[in-house]
Amino acid sequence: MPQITLTPEQATLFHQSKEPVAVCDTNGKIIGTLPPDYSVEFIADLKRRANSGGPWYSGAEVQSMFQFLEAAEKREGILSKDRVDSLVREFESQHGTRS
Repeated sequence: MPQITLTPEQATLFHQSKEPVAVCDTNGKIIGTLPPDYSVEFIADLKRRANSGGPWYSGAEVQSMFQFLEAAEKREGILSKDRVDSLVREFESQHGTRS
């Protein structure tokens, strides 16, 4: 089987990526995709996060919260961390908290 050897820079990019890496020819045409090279440490971190107590939010809930915060920013200008925390509590009181 033919083999292509990556340069050190290419190998580093591949090993650091947490998503698939597209392999392209000299014209930029994708000729293959390499799955991520998940390290033992990365997998252990994912397991730790999955076993944490949450809270967990759906994608729709996250989008809704972002829209709420963006609307506040348009009304009030740049928001401080304290103001964002206050708005998150307000949002959760209106929409329920997650666990």
